Amino acid sequence: MAMVAGVQDRGKYLGDATMGTTILDPLMHRAVMLEFEGRSYRMKEAAARLAIAVEA
Repeated sequence: MAMVAGVQDRGKYLGDATMGTTILDPLMHRAVMLEFEGRSYRMKEAAARLAIAVEA
């Protein structure tokens, strides 16, 4: 499972912090969490495509 939001933001995206914790805690119980900083390759490539389209 991939989540763009961090653990602290789960309530904001699911509408309620308690409900978000209730839903995600069983899924994350044995999960390995990896957090990355910076722009993703997908976002970098999209920005590059937009820059090329604007120049043309």
